[in-house]
Amino acid sequence: MADYDSVYCPKCKVGFAPDTAICPICKVPLTSEDEFEDEDREIPEPVIIEDDLSSLKKLRTADPAWIHRLQDRLAVAAIPHRIEQYDPPGMSFSIYVRPGDFSLAKDIDERVFAAEVPDGEGMPHIEDLDYSSCPGCGSWLGENDLKCSSCGLNLSPIDRRRCPGCDEVIEANVTVCPYCGYEIESSKT
Repeated sequence: MADYDSVYCPKCKVGFAPDTAICPICKVPLTSEDEFEDEDREIPEPVIIEDDLSSLKKLRTADPAWIHRLQDRLAVAAIPHRIEQYDPPGMSFSIYVRPGDFSLAKDIDERVFAAEVPDGEGMPHIEDLDYSSCPGCGSWLGENDLKCSSCGLNLSPIDRRRCPGCDEVIEANVTVCPYCGYEIESSKT
């Protein structure tokens, strides 16, 4: 009888038939059972720091699986770090390092990025993106603009508008402003 779990995906940890070379789920090269087990054993305990967040540099914000993989690689490199839930709370987390470790941590992050997003070479980093101009026409944007005043491009992934009572940004489908309690008529936009 054939051993159908002789190669494993280092990312999703699923086993595949021995003649499978690339994980059909993650699109990464598979490893042998020995390499798979050795990889898990080689990861030391991460060094978690309690430093104040204001003294640390944010390395990346991502989903828990990505952050876990990045944390493992930082642990192997003995880089102390801290993980915090992204604000606003959701299913994303941010990983922080000390400024002196940032350069090496960024190199490790680049390698994890290459493994997580194999087709992502050349993609800009979030910190390199310019949010001061419209991606559609290049016109200058105000800090709270929901729509480009020049070309009309909607800049909010969720349909939003401003509350007539307090001028806070709210979702378009609410009938009562969560900030000031202003009752919004559904016919007015």
